[in-house]
Amino acid sequence: MRGVIFDGKRTQVVDDLEVRGPGPGEVLVDVAAAGLCHSDLSVVDGTIPFPVPVVLGHEGAGVVAEVGA
Repeated sequence: MRGVIFDGKRTQVVDDLEVRGPGPGEVLVDVAAAGLCHSDLSVVDGTIPFPVPVVLGHEGAGVVAEVGA
């Protein structure tokens, strides 16, 4: 899976992120689009402390690829 990781100082595109399969009550979504909100930008500028490294962006849209058991 492709993603952008923020390490506390810069962002880096990574093409081989490992994503675990979905657990009970979870789904795996093939994301078609994602956005960054004010909270994400506040993590990047240091206003909101957050453990790094992190993949930001929680406003996604896509298609369910797998359903957890």
